[in-house]
Amino acid sequence: MRHKLKIAATLAAAAVLAAGISSQASAADIKAGLMLKKGFPGAEPVNGMFEVFKSEVEKGSGGAIKMDIVYGGALGKPNERLNQVRHGIIQMSDASDGNYASIYKDIQILSMPYLFPDERTAWKLLDGPVGTKMAEGIRKKTGIRVLGWWESGGFKHYSANKAIRKPDDMKGLKMRVMAPIFGIPVLTLGGSATPIAFPELYTSLKTGVVDGQDNAVWVFNLIKLHEVQKFLMLDGHIYAFGPLGINDRWFAKLSDKNKAVVLAAGKKAIAYNRKASRDAEAKNIAMAKERGVTVIPFTREMKKAFADRVRPAAIKWLKKNVDTPALVDEIIAEVARLSK
Repeated sequence: MRHKLKIAATLAAAAVLAAGISSQASAADIKAGLMLKKGFPGAEPVNGMFEVFKSEVEKGSGGAIKMDIVYGGALGKPNERLNQVRHGIIQMSDASDGNYASIYKDIQILSMPYLFPDERTAWKLLDGPVGTKMAEGIRKKTGIRVLGWWESGGFKHYSANKAIRKPDDMKGLKMRVMAPIFGIPVLTLGGSATPIAFPELYTSLKTGVVDGQDNAVWVFNLIKLHEVQKFLMLDGHIYAFGPLGINDRWFAKLSDKNKAVVLAAGKKAIAYNRKASRDAEAKNIAMAKERGVTVIPFTREMKKAFADRVRPAAIKWLKKNVDTPALVDEIIAEVARLSK
């Protein structure tokens, strides 16, 4: 009897140990929820970024960390997935700046119209002290650690059936834009801003409900807007980006070695995304031209003419709608310094 009890005790202890090991293993796993399907046209800069991250983390940790990428919005809408990251239900998602604005208002400052003259200036700001300070603000307020800042298609550009080369060319145009900050340039320059659901955009342009829209070039090509828009203005009024975020409580439980692995994987993933995004934009601009669209490049002087007209209204709106109004002037000054 005593022998049987000893065996039972040994088996129970082994079961507890096995459960502990299993728990530790599952605690080290990463689940990431992405919006676009695997292989979806135009998804490579973002989906590929997470795939690079997965490869680097699994290799660098010697298999101690496993990553599961769930594609196609199967884990919910962007804001739902972002909240799942906050609460540790999943560890990562491809939520972008607009989604983060719902939980960290200061991020909207980086969407100030005509803030960045080019993407490299944006990278310098995001990779420097300002980006580091904003990342720490996000971590403290939301529980999400920012591993880096990725491009969400690069810059947003206007398209229309008339050329827009100077600020007054916007007068009278009905433009489809979504977020309030995106509507400021249109309204300030004498146009009207109309929010239209993405699935209705093509038809709305075709039937004249709106005259134009703003999106990254890959989206313009994806939904064949060359069929309903004659001009594409490369004005780069909004830089579209996203934080590569991971649940901070999960990260804090890692060993120092695996923390370093995750941080290094984040850097490699961001580098992949930025190159892929730049390459994709160049290819998509060429594609739009091949499809008969008149593509109008914007010089720095052209952008400045728009910025000078738009910036006062944008600053006023931002200072009323962010948590740290002083950060608006700080970021404007830093961009000016970096772009000299």
